[in-house]
Amino acid sequence: MKKYPLAIVTYSIYGAVVCGMLAYSHSAQTADPAPTPAATPLARDAAEFKEIFDLYSRGDYETAMKRLSAFERYFPNSKLQASAENLHGMILLLQKQPAQAIPHFNKAATTPSDQPNFGQYALYNLATAQFEAAQLDDTQETLNDIHIEVLDKENQLKVHYLKARVFQKRALPVEAARECLLSSKVGSNSAVTSLLETSLNDVSSTATLEEMYKSYDDSPLADIVLYHLATTQLKEGDRIKAQQNFQFLVSKYPQSVHASQASEALKSEQNLGPVEKMSVGVLLPLKGKFARFGSHTLEAIELAFGIFGNVKDDKSDSKVTLVIEDSGEEPEQAIAALERLANQHRVVAVIGPLLSKGIDSVAQRAQELGVPLISLARSTPSTFSTFSKASGNSFFQAGVTLQQQTDQIAKFAIDQLKMSRFAEVYPKDKVGVESGNLFWDAVEQLGGKMVGAESYAPDETDFRQVIDKLSGLYYTEARQKELEELTKERELNHIKKRNRKTEQYFSLKPIVDYQAVFIPEEAKATGQILPTFAYRDVDHVRFLGTAAWNSPELYQRAQTYADGVLFTDAFFAASDSPITEHFVTLYRNTYGIEPTTMEAVAYDAAHVLDHALNDGSPPDRADLKERLKSTKDYPSVTGKISVSNGQFSRELKVLTIKQGKIVEFNSSVASQ
Repeated sequence: MKKYPLAIVTYSIYGAVVCGMLAYSHSAQTADPAPTPAATPLARDAAEFKEIFDLYSRGDYETAMKRLSAFERYFPNSKLQASAENLHGMILLLQKQPAQAIPHFNKAATTPSDQPNFGQYALYNLATAQFEAAQLDDTQETLNDIHIEVLDKENQLKVHYLKARVFQKRALPVEAARECLLSSKVGSNSAVTSLLETSLNDVSSTATLEEMYKSYDDSPLADIVLYHLATTQLKEGDRIKAQQNFQFLVSKYPQSVHASQASEALKSEQNLGPVEKMSVGVLLPLKGKFARFGSHTLEAIELAFGIFGNVKDDKSDSKVTLVIEDSGEEPEQAIAALERLANQHRVVAVIGPLLSKGIDSVAQRAQELGVPLISLARSTPSTFSTFSKASGNSFFQAGVTLQQQTDQIAKFAIDQLKMSRFAEVYPKDKVGVESGNLFWDAVEQLGGKMVGAESYAPDETDFRQVIDKLSGLYYTEARQKELEELTKERELNHIKKRNRKTEQYFSLKPIVDYQAVFIPEEAKATGQILPTFAYRDVDHVRFLGTAAWNSPELYQRAQTYADGVLFTDAFFAASDSPITEHFVTLYRNTYGIEPTTMEAVAYDAAHVLDHALNDGSPPDRADLKERLKSTKDYPSVTGKISVSNGQFSRELKVLTIKQGKIVEFNSSVASQ
């Protein structure tokens, strides 16, 4: 499930176990073992530990844990005890149990080892566990105990990085940025760079940024500080200093990741002209494989503004002019189109993009340009939580995110259905992993418990093994007593052949210790997964999903096994809401097709923007941002919309399938 940072362990035939540091990819990495001389036998404890480590490497954590516990009892005086405790802690981290991992890392750090500086590495792993358990005071104390000078450069970097993360959690962005800059002097990677960017977004003082740049101008990441200094000066209206620093960045750091942005900022300043206050940019994919989606979204936006004389709720024609740009399929195309809208067409705001790919870069560019961007994408930028709180925030998230969906379905299951124990099965693709992580977090934050999680390949078609693993039917060695009882029953009943009538005397019953299963999957695959649960005798559980289930295809494939499933979405076309009925009728009569959530969200985003533009005299970009931020309980097709920290928030609808039809969930279907 969630990818916790794991300590690295390498094993050699001499019984030497060296604990390494954390991998920023958040995946375990192991070195190849040294070649084993044929004449050098392993000691019993070393041989046992090697087998345990092999189990760990293969991902069989359950068996490895059992044998580790036995190892610690049978070999109390082994020189590998510290390594065993360390490995025990790593497995617990992988299983999202950082608090339980802490005592094992404590023992690893204090148990004598003949490996140089082993205790220092164990302290780092201890600090990692404490950090994941939200014990920030203990984390900082442990990090202060590490003698960083005895570590190699790679691991010094990682200590600085963890310190920076602690400062970030404590809302100390200046200190976090300084640690990132320190780490970059011994080495850097994308994680350090990303954290530095995030931290600097929270530093609004130009004096602090100037001092930081002077102190760390020899850092490989000094250009990032200089860029943030220039953009902050630009936001404060100090255009002369901003242009000077942008120019300095371009000349001194031509290879900087921000060099092109600094160049564009200089061009923008040179070509600065008045904003077209009633001109709105639209940034959508209009060519290629996503053109159909872009076209339908554009239709919804035009409908909301009353373009081409379409009937609006309050007037038949709009004062707004739409300037449309193709976002393409790559982030670079979207950014170039955004720059044309902001700099050449001087639009007051932009609706889009629709695609999540490259949303980080697009959002960052909108922030630098100062143009309000109302995103329709499903994903939010990784730095959204940081710059959305800034006074000059230009990014607004109108699209329905995975987090909103997982939060809503978890809250409904726990608060309304009084469930407390959950499991999940998910595809090992970007959306599946992200959704699974978000649902897990939501359940725990609401006081529920995740008791199982299994993943599968995105192209999987046979889900029996996945469900067996989730329900205690795959790893049968842990149920040996039950198997022996089945054998006795067969003997008592003189049963020798296995067939449909005698199957109950051969097969274990599933262990169903969960009340609901979350499946973040498309309708096609879900239609195969649901019947498989029934086939494996797993019943009396709820199935929870996302807006991807809002399709007739789910019932077409799963048939009655889909009855009673629960999922969320922002839009339900058959709703009896007058606003929704009006929109569905208007869209159908205008374009001859039925609208989906995508069109409904775009229609609402355009309506919110139109309201802000016409709420008083035409605004400039800064005024428009403030008007958008003040949006509260705006009536819309997808529910009452309020804007909080740049997020369009709305209460999503909980939908279910009853007798083959998608309906809104209510008490009449609660007993299904």
